[in-house]
Amino acid sequence: MELNGGVKEIEKRGYRLAALSYDQIDVLQAFTEKRGLIYTLLSDPKSEVIDRYGLRDPAYPEGNKAYGVPRPIIFIVARDGSIKAKLFEDTFKKRPPLGLVLETLDRP
Repeated sequence: MELNGGVKEIEKRGYRLAALSYDQIDVLQAFTEKRGLIYTLLSDPKSEVIDRYGLRDPAYPEGNKAYGVPRPIIFIVARDGSIKAKLFEDTFKKRPPLGLVLETLDRP
């Protein structure tokens, strides 16, 4: 939840934060409330967007409880819609650190 604490710094730089999950909306709402998240969680229960962008974590085969979960990837999207950077980890259990996100946002 390190990114939650960095939302204000991200917004100061002119960016917004949103996360994509394969969980249902009610699950995400409960998670948001429990963790006190101040950024948007987007629901993709069929992993359609996750698959469209090649984000599905290949470590979890069909039949596994985590099947369809995306790898934790942060896309830094410029105002013109181009992808400025992609930050990612190998497993959904880890997240790119806030320091790296802020450093990437500060690069020209």
